[in-house]
Amino acid sequence: MRIAIAMALALAACGSSNPAKPKIGATQVDRMGRAAVNTALTNPFGVSGTSSGQSTDATKDQYNSISDPTQWSVMFKKSLATNLAIFDFVSRCTGKQLAAGTSAAPGRYDALAGVLVDDQLYVKTGSSICGLYLGLEADATGLAPNNGDCGGRTPLEDTITETYSLLTIGQPKGVGDGLPKGANGYGADTEGSASATTFPFLGNPN
Repeated sequence: MRIAIAMALALAACGSSNPAKPKIGATQVDRMGRAAVNTALTNPFGVSGTSSGQSTDATKDQYNSISDPTQWSVMFKKSLATNLAIFDFVSRCTGKQLAAGTSAAPGRYDALAGVLVDDQLYVKTGSSICGLYLGLEADATGLAPNNGDCGGRTPLEDTITETYSLLTIGQPKGVGDGLPKGANGYGADTEGSASATTFPFLGNPN
């Protein structure tokens, strides 16, 4: 009886409706973009950033807070190009990196920096084919023209492995992250199985 009374009082105090949604502040704190661009390319070593000596975390926060796309290239394209050169050094600067210029000359990494600095996911909602990570970007840049893919990324994509592989050897896989791999050669989630067709799409919460 006491339990029933306590539950009734609790329900009355909570009300029958959900609380109001919190208001979104005027300052943007994050934005959805492509995997690893901010982490790997804006200021990964804590020595550059838009301010001299800016820490890695400070740069990432600044990058995420910029809500005006016209400022992305102005503020970050140069640092992206610089760090792309560092990743290309893994292959001894031979230009294996995706979209790297054919000769070791100034501006060699500007093309890819220009694509990546527009850090937002593009999706073709009219397509039901979703098997190529960043398919729309690949179409627009001529790397995989007229592929018909929906673009974006599905929960099945190991986007970190794909990104680092493209930045170093110019292939969608080949550079591992030390995590277990599935039968498809990409990362395997040992605590659940992601799905591209069954809600809630991701594995069970840990």
